[in-house]
Amino acid sequence: MVDVTKEIGITRMDCPTCVVTLEKSVMKVSGVRKAQGNYLKKTLKVTYDDTTPLAVIEKAIENVGYQVAYKKYPSPLSKLKGLFSRGESKVITTITDAEFQDKVLSSKRLVAVLFASENCPACQVIKPQFKDLAEKRVGGADFYEMEVASTEIWKEYGVMGIPTVIVFRGGKPAERFGAMLGVAEMEKALT
Repeated sequence: MVDVTKEIGITRMDCPTCVVTLEKSVMKVSGVRKAQGNYLKKTLKVTYDDTTPLAVIEKAIENVGYQVAYKKYPSPLSKLKGLFSRGESKVITTITDAEFQDKVLSSKRLVAVLFASENCPACQVIKPQFKDLAEKRVGGADFYEMEVASTEIWKEYGVMGIPTVIVFRGGKPAERFGAMLGVAEMEKALT
């Protein structure tokens, strides 16, 4: 086996959290020896053995919401058409800083809050999984989303990267899930 090093251009890699998310995802691919991101150049330098298909590495990048710069993807217009046909979730409510005390901290129920951004590819990947979890747990817990670009409360809870989910029990943070959210672990925390 011979090691191959490839620098892969990534679209929408805009922050250090993006780099960590991408590196962790690609490092899970069998045969990958090293993955080093550079968000200023918007690249991911990957060293892997020559038996590992590049397509598997590209898929690991796409699985966390990013796109490989040299590949063609459906146009943004076709994605918009899909968004309008899906409809909004009835089980997840977007809340503001003003509502946080009443809906989260004063709640007697279990509460899960997704801190995210519309501009974050990894956030867009986790949202459908968070929605599915919320639909499974209807009546058992409350699910909220907070847009970090228009709120400030996330700073009080040490949210250093997005997406982050914090589970609150009795108004206190009990569990935290970071950029590489484990939906199965999150589901356990909500029981």
